[in-house]
Amino acid sequence: MRSYRFVFSPKWLAFHALTWLVLIPAFIGLGQWQRNLWRDHARSQGAVLAALAARPVPLDSKDPAGHTVARSQQWTMVSATGRYDTAHQFMARNRSQDQQPGWFVVTPLLLPDGTAVLVNQGWVRESNTGNASAAPSFPPVPSGTVTVSGSLQPDETTADTRIKDDTAQLAANEIALITRGDLAARVPYRLRDGSIRLTSSLPANTAPSAAEPVPNPTYENAMYIAYMVQWWVFAAVMPVTWFLLIRREAGDRRLAARQAAADGGEPARDGERLPADTTDTAEPADRADRADDRAEPAGPPSAGARQPVVAGALADAQPVEQGGEAVAGEKVQGLPHAVGG
Repeated sequence: MRSYRFVFSPKWLAFHALTWLVLIPAFIGLGQWQRNLWRDHARSQGAVLAALAARPVPLDSKDPAGHTVARSQQWTMVSATGRYDTAHQFMARNRSQDQQPGWFVVTPLLLPDGTAVLVNQGWVRESNTGNASAAPSFPPVPSGTVTVSGSLQPDETTADTRIKDDTAQLAANEIALITRGDLAARVPYRLRDGSIRLTSSLPANTAPSAAEPVPNPTYENAMYIAYMVQWWVFAAVMPVTWFLLIRREAGDRRLAARQAAADGGEPARDGERLPADTTDTAEPADRADRADDRAEPAGPPSAGARQPVVAGALADAQPVEQGGEAVAGEKVQGLPHAVGG
């Protein structure tokens, strides 16, 4: 266990705190956040889909004259009977469908009480005249008395659509947002609040150039589920990563200690290496021999210098003991004696 004592060092204690007190709780919380988003969207989407699947109710029961359509009433299916006022139609710009730019066709439906409600007929493509900002011609709508059914929509706002409300700067038959406030001064009758997004009419509009119905919203919750799973996988992987990092560090320290021992050093506490002792421990005689080897050889003697005379050698050298015994039959030549000339 000594090789794991490093886990109590300040650096590793900070790593433990980061892993267990910050990262893992954060990943769990982010996964829970995505789960809550998924459940909230699923709940609201379920309400919208249920409202769209319901049987239409008379417009007067949900949007009578003088009433303001609440946000909670959006997508309520309603029906109304009247006739279209084709003399006061409008084109709502900057509308896309299937990633294609175009316009919404808005036609007032005159009701029996003299008021009118705006009906979103559907979507038409941009003009093919080469001028994308020019509104295309209005498609045909059924004449005479018609009964329309569709989802009730509150007045549009810039916050909801991210479209700037610059209707006042547009042509007389163009609008930016579908709102009663922008169109009240452009029609000779009283408008009811909100609008109807058309889904069907009787008689049906069978003209080939009729506006395409605006599709009802569809929902995809896979993104929330994927993010939820992703964060929780991170939370599950973090303890494994923490354990593997500690094991790898311990293994690296043991390897460093063995390498230090092999190099002649001593492993320090927690596996740290100490440098090997490089002090020169050679014997004095060995150092002297190395000094002699490094000495430069003497030059040739100069002329007139006195040379030593060898008097002779010992004729009979004493036996030399080797290993405690005399070596028989061998003579050791003595060193010559220098004699002054």
